[in-house]
Amino acid sequence: MNIDLSAQIHTELGGLPLDAQRSVLEYVRALKQPRKGTPGSLLMRHAGSITSDAARQMMDAIEAGCEQVDPDEW
Repeated sequence: MNIDLSAQIHTELGGLPLDAQRSVLEYVRALKQPRKGTPGSLLMRHAGSITSDAARQMMDAIEAGCEQVDPDEW
């Protein structure tokens, strides 16, 4: 890491309250963890397993149910 960048981070961090510094530390540690997820190569075995008709039905259901606004909902 660029030393200047590290110094800037350190300076900014020092100006935060202790609870915010702890939050930053937790965030940095989370960034260092391996990303969770499924590699695309493992998902490829499912490619083509949904029929065109089933895919169209799902798309229609999404359009019908998800693109509606209910102004009285809130």
